[in-house]
Amino acid sequence: MEGYADYDFYLNSWHGQMEETDFSRNILSASQYIRYVTAGKSDSYDGEELKYASCEAADAYYQASMDMAGEKGRVKSENNDGYSVTYAVEGKDGETSESLTARKVYGIVRKWLLPTGLLSRKVGCRHDCECGYYSL
Repeated sequence: MEGYADYDFYLNSWHGQMEETDFSRNILSASQYIRYVTAGKSDSYDGEELKYASCEAADAYYQASMDMAGEKGRVKSENNDGYSVTYAVEGKDGETSESLTARKVYGIVRKWLLPTGLLSRKVGCRHDCECGYYSL
């Protein structure tokens, strides 16, 4: 299985910052997720939106792995009377880091691929205006 973008595209067009080994790991996860949410339709699509979506999703996966590796986050508030520190988090209360990452990656994929029709769940020929076929 190959990713939707190569490292040359990532560096020169997307202007990414990951090392090649990290990119190789994360682009496969991003490409597989895109393949999943598009029900495989992305394999036959040639537009550049797919490459940009996979690069941004790979960056999100990489950032999530770096966050889980030990960075606590930004300090939201601190009290030195009884020493209490509160960290600002992106997720909702009770949300796991995996579900937060999935939500962020879906937002990225949706931003890039919604205008292409790849996220459409229509059944049929997808030419409603031409042939009059109206799907479920």
